[in-house]
Amino acid sequence: NEYKSYLSHLHTMVRGVTVDEEGVKAAYEKVRDANDDTTYALLTYSEDNTSIRVEKTGADYSEVVEVLNNESGSGLRAYCFLRVTTGDEMSVRSKFALITWIGPDVPPLKKAKVSTEKGLVKKVVENFSCEIQASDIEDVTLDKIVNEAKRCGGANYGVGK
Repeated sequence: NEYKSYLSHLHTMVRGVTVDEEGVKAAYEKVRDANDDTTYALLTYSEDNTSIRVEKTGADYSEVVEVLNNESGSGLRAYCFLRVTTGDEMSVRSKFALITWIGPDVPPLKKAKVSTEKGLVKKVVENFSCEIQASDIEDVTLDKIVNEAKRCGGANYGVGK
């Protein structure tokens, strides 16, 4: 197991980007914990683009939209693990989404790297019902994400009212 971990570490070093696995895992667990108010973990790249780490966690998703929608958000690559509540009067449940944000001003080479680097994030953020990739702020509104989570998540029973 140590050898496997070493190979994984070596593999990510070759790619040039590592994930702060300990920090990301802790944030991921907080979002998954129904007894914790934390509903999101926003992951961004370090200044030197060598690591993906937790930028912030919180209970108000509008804070994430604010970061993505501000001036620097247009050149930002980020991942957000989000817990949303879906269901109806018959069944309420939590669903999890992994959002990959590639700002509209991200250079083509960095855009291309996101597809492989997202795989590194998914090794830590393993369980989610839907995955969304976006570069338009309208695609990451809470309403759109909840609707996508419902679509991905199966039955909506309702009582037919």
